[in-house]
Amino acid sequence: MSIELTIKYSDAEYKSALREQLTVMPNKHLHTYLPTGILIFVGVAFFYFNVLFSWWGISLITLLSIYAIPCLFADFLMPSIALAFAKKEKLQDTYHFTINKEQIERNSGQGKLNTKWEDLTSVDFFPQNIFFNLEKGVISIPKSRLTDAEIEKLRIYAKRT
Repeated sequence: MSIELTIKYSDAEYKSALREQLTVMPNKHLHTYLPTGILIFVGVAFFYFNVLFSWWGISLITLLSIYAIPCLFADFLMPSIALAFAKKEKLQDTYHFTINKEQIERNSGQGKLNTKWEDLTSVDFFPQNIFFNLEKGVISIPKSRLTDAEIEKLRIYAKRT
């Protein structure tokens, strides 16, 4: 027996999937706080050596700030930025999923994707989404589109990976 789904992702579903992916991002604190730490260290060093207000001191601090400040607020900024880019293509498509014990098949305007369960690196069940992790990407399905029986069936299929 297979699970058939047709999904056109809403803005809220897309943002929720991104937020859940960000919570488990490897080395998240390194990517968040290291650029800010470097900015503070360079700023203090420039101030100590009295070069902070030179033209190249201001230029370097400005460039570091352009990178460090968005990294610091990535949890809030990233879903909105990604949503703005996804509205052009990804969110315009309707995705047709067929999931059975052999494979996951996804059809959309972008093409057809067939993935065997053995080819998945992992399957993650989060409170609002299910992520099928591939080598180069992720297939995400909102749990709100599935019944409890279908979710249990997916858990059984996922144990094989």
